[in-house]
Amino acid sequence: MRMKSRRTLAVLLSMILLLALAPSGFAVDLDPGINSVTVECVPQGSDFAEDLATATIQADLYLLAPAVRYEEPYENVDSYTYQVPEEGTVFHDLLKTLTEELNGADTPEVPPAEKDVFDQFEHYAQDFAKIVLDSSYTPDPDRFKSATAVAGKTFINVPNLDAGLYLLIIRGQELTEKDSSDHPEKVYVKKTEQASSDENGAATTLFTTRVLTEDYEYLFKPQLFTLPTKLDKNVQQYNTAYGEWENQLSIYAKPTRVANNGDLKIIKNVNNPGPDPVDFVFEVTWKDKSNNDVTKVVTMTFKGDTRKEYTLVNTVPVGTEVTVTEVHSGIGYTAVTGPQTVTIQAPAAATADGETAAVRNVVEFTNDHTGPGGGHGILNRFTAGSNSSFDGVGFNDSEAADANKPLAG
Repeated sequence: MRMKSRRTLAVLLSMILLLALAPSGFAVDLDPGINSVTVECVPQGSDFAEDLATATIQADLYLLAPAVRYEEPYENVDSYTYQVPEEGTVFHDLLKTLTEELNGADTPEVPPAEKDVFDQFEHYAQDFAKIVLDSSYTPDPDRFKSATAVAGKTFINVPNLDAGLYLLIIRGQELTEKDSSDHPEKVYVKKTEQASSDENGAATTLFTTRVLTEDYEYLFKPQLFTLPTKLDKNVQQYNTAYGEWENQLSIYAKPTRVANNGDLKIIKNVNNPGPDPVDFVFEVTWKDKSNNDVTKVVTMTFKGDTRKEYTLVNTVPVGTEVTVTEVHSGIGYTAVTGPQTVTIQAPAAATADGETAAVRNVVEFTNDHTGPGGGHGILNRFTAGSNSSFDGVGFNDSEAADANKPLAG
């Protein structure tokens, strides 16, 4: 497979295996256990450090393929390739394709610097992550290592690594692999549907892993890296072509950060509803971090309906205790259900087939229709002001009429 080159080999971390010819002997050392990697979980120049240091961060390293020397006629090449496992094993197909693209299966005399495969390393990382992050996968203990950051720190050092190709997964140590009934909120894998640039336009699933703090969720992409490596000091970039061989690698991760909020779904049931429009009004209250009251008012309009739902999307901080009270039931309707309290959990992981998971935080109310009547309301949204009053942030009669429209906080 011969491809046109669009960039040089010297790019961050993922660039591997340029065939750098040596006059004789080897400078690269593939002895076992002599390599190490330091993972810094905070991007250079970001303000994530103070918050991320409150979490316990774990780095999982999967040795996908050991490094091996080239065979004839390239036995004097001062570099290495990867040992492809036996056919039928879990990584065989991906590693066979990867090494063929890097080494040139059809034209082995063409060095990988002439091959345009490096743009696809993120794609390969996703493909490997899809395998190892599946709940059915059990890593080979001889090819798996994990380490955690020291309390209050955001870097992780992993020593005694063999030479080869690795997949790096960064996650919160306290988060479990599976969505269990005992701790349903502790799931470290997050799947997101992404639009594809493929001709068929099919969506793809992006795998990330999570680190949670009190206020934020940090999402880390899986990364591929190779050991040993070289550091081109002219441009401060890792590669396997220019510079001296290095057995110690430093990686700066680049997580994205989002507010650690959850959804809240309100379900309303009406027994024997009348034909006239009627509004049911709910007050949702909680305390923010500064112990100020926060209130949102939600109105659902029924006209002969027996059931409706309203979801406050990504609105309430995880761990917050929320009270939902039906404050207006409409004339001729009697509330059967009293105020309800729920502690907000983190959003559930997507289902195995990639569909969106159900909202975890649900309260449900029921009313009986006891006589004629109706009544209307409007949907107001309030936040606590500096003087403990409430600042209105929206009045919309048409929005109130649509009880199925999600409300973002």
